[in-house]
Amino acid sequence: MQDIHAHTWDQEAHFSARAVREAERSRGYPLDLTVDYDTFIADCAPFDKVAVFGLKARRSGIWVPNAYVDAFCARHDKLYGFAACDPTQEGDVVACIAALEDMDLVGVKMAPMYAGFDPRDPLCAPLYAYCQEHGVPILFHTGTTFIGVAPLEYSRPWIYDRVAIDYPELRMVLAHLSHPYGEECLAVIRKHPHVYADVAAIYYRPWQFYNVMIVAQEYGVTDKLLFGTDYPFTTGQESIEGLRGVNDVIGDSALPRVSSEVIEGILARDAFALLGIN
Repeated sequence: MQDIHAHTWDQEAHFSARAVREAERSRGYPLDLTVDYDTFIADCAPFDKVAVFGLKARRSGIWVPNAYVDAFCARHDKLYGFAACDPTQEGDVVACIAALEDMDLVGVKMAPMYAGFDPRDPLCAPLYAYCQEHGVPILFHTGTTFIGVAPLEYSRPWIYDRVAIDYPELRMVLAHLSHPYGEECLAVIRKHPHVYADVAAIYYRPWQFYNVMIVAQEYGVTDKLLFGTDYPFTTGQESIEGLRGVNDVIGDSALPRVSSEVIEGILARDAFALLGIN
C-alpha cells in the first residue's frame, strides 16, 4: 500500500496562532499538529511509499520551508518529499523550482484556497510548465477548510479543468475528492487522463463518502482514485479501515454497495507510478 497524502510540520514554528485556533475550532478540542518523526514512521508502517509535504500559504498563516520537508524525508527511504509553493509571494515560484532541482523532492503541493490565488492565474504558469516538462506531479488542496480567510471560490474542482486543458501532460491530484464537491471532482478526473483524486480524510464523513464512491463506481472512474491519509489529521490504520468500511453507513439496506474490488483496488494502486514518481 501507498499513502499519497501526508504532512510534516512543527506547529509552533510553522503555524500562526490564528491558524492553530481555527484548526482547534474545527475539531472542538485543543490540537498539537506537530509531526513527530518516530510516531509518524510507526503510523505509516502499512505503507511502502508515503508522499510527505508541508504547506505554504502566507494568507492563512502556514509556512513550512521546503528544506524542512526535504530533511524530514531524508531520514527514511519510504518517504518522498513534495515541495510547496505560494505563488502570491514574490519569488516563491522560482524558489519552488530551485527546490525541485537542488533537493530530493519529487512533487509539488499547492493550496490555492489557503494561499488565496486562482490556480488558473498566469502567476502559476512557469511552475506548471516546468512540472509538465520534467514530469513532476502537483497535488492541489481542493474542497472545504477550517481557515476563515481562505476563499472557497478557489476550492472548487471544476476550475482545474482549465489547468488540465492548458497543460494536458501535467499530472495532477485533486485532494480529498474535493469534499463536499465530490461529483464535480469526478467530472474533472473523468475527462482528463492525467488528473486524479485522492480519498484522504473523507472517511469520517461517512454518508458523503459513501455517495461519492457510488458515483465514482457508476462513472467508471474508480481507477483514478488514489489512497491517502492526511496524517496527522487522520492515521494510517484508521484511514484503511475507513475505506474498507465505506458501506457500513447503509447497513443491510437495499442500497447499492461499493464493491470490494473497487475498495481493494484503491488500496493496492501504485499511485506513485501513475504520477511518474520512481
